[in-house]
Amino acid sequence: MSAAEKDINTALSSRLATMQASGVPPIVWENSEYTPVHGTLYMRENFFPNIKTQVGLEDTSTDNYEGIYQVTISDWTGNRRFDAQEQARLVSVHYPRGSEFTYNSVKVRITRSVIETPFINENQFFVPISIYWRAFV
Repeated sequence: MSAAEKDINTALSSRLATMQASGVPPIVWENSEYTPVHGTLYMRENFFPNIKTQVGLEDTSTDNYEGIYQVTISDWTGNRRFDAQEQARLVSVHYPRGSEFTYNSVKVRITRSVIETPFINENQFFVPISIYWRAFV
């Protein structure tokens, strides 16, 4: 992962961390261990850098980075689905279109935030939120 992608990831993760102060469910950071507590809602983050294109013709011109920052709300089957869906809505509005977040002078702009189709895997109910971003570095 490039230094720019690390800065982009950190800017987006830092924004998610600001939700912890408001009493949101636990956040499972990418590549960290977590043992779910039955009956407790939690969130998991993933960073997907997808596209890097050169903006100009010079070797030193700016690069356009684009990708998805995904936050998945996890609940247990049998619980009311509305808790997970409401938490997904709160995450989505926490990353509004047009907002910018900065880390190490790298600005990340949110292009859209989409609550994806929920799904069930074994005994858990998941609601993914795809946060589309762009950064010129």
